[in-house]
Amino acid sequence: MKEMNSLDWKIYESLTKYIYETLRKEYNINIEGHGQNCKIRGYSGVIHQIDVLTSEFDESQKYKTAIECKYWKKKVNKDTVMKLLSIINDTDIQRGIIVSKNGFTSDAQKFAEHHNIKIVQLRELTKHDNVQAEVECGIIDFFFKINIRRPEITKILAKTVNDIEISIPEHMQYQVLIENRDGLKIKLFDSIMVFKELLHTQKEFKTISKSYSFPGHILYLSNHKHYINSITYEGLLTIINDDHKKTFSLVDKVWIIINQIFEQQTFLITENGIIVNKNENLSNQI
Repeated sequence: MKEMNSLDWKIYESLTKYIYETLRKEYNINIEGHGQNCKIRGYSGVIHQIDVLTSEFDESQKYKTAIECKYWKKKVNKDTVMKLLSIINDTDIQRGIIVSKNGFTSDAQKFAEHHNIKIVQLRELTKHDNVQAEVECGIIDFFFKINIRRPEITKILAKTVNDIEISIPEHMQYQVLIENRDGLKIKLFDSIMVFKELLHTQKEFKTISKSYSFPGHILYLSNHKHYINSITYEGLLTIINDDHKKTFSLVDKVWIIINQIFEQQTFLITENGIIVNKNENLSNQI
């Protein structure tokens, strides 16, 4: 790894790629590409350059995430978030993440949260950060089991303005579009992700149903359009037990801090590339 305080934008992109590879390896997330040569053609015919492009499978469906890296001296504003949203809407990319060195303006945070775009601050450790004592030189071994919590959708029902219920197969969530009265289209996937976030807050294996209002919106399904008033999702949070004990050792000092703003998680990255979740109580994992 690079020495402290010696980052540039190219290393910043590579570091972001490394972090997401490491944090998500339990979920079989692949890095499709990164850097100047990572490009994707949109439905419009325009070529878009993506800093880091990942892919993963949700049951039988593959979906992609675009990660934009901003190694700037200033905060990222809403224009950057809007640009990423336009790329998502023009491509088969389903999700977006923006990683910034110096944070985000309040407008950028509000706009990103509304459109389910994740925002992350990734920066070098400074003398003002009081985390050095938590990961000092030495060797500490941890043994822990992993429980993977996974939200599953069991039913999707759209109700038309004529009170007709339309069942939508979950595997079509990436093809179905919803258009509001202003002509703005979003993917059904975005709405499902909001419901999945809700499932993450529920007890395991408890079936939850929730309706979301879409008054006067148009649902595009299998080359047909339907005027709808609402969509109801039903699902539950499942849990998969990993019975194999895993270990890691902390042998160096903190170098980088990553804050996932909406999730309110903080990760510490050491000089040797070890990643520690600062928010978790490690004693509960032993």
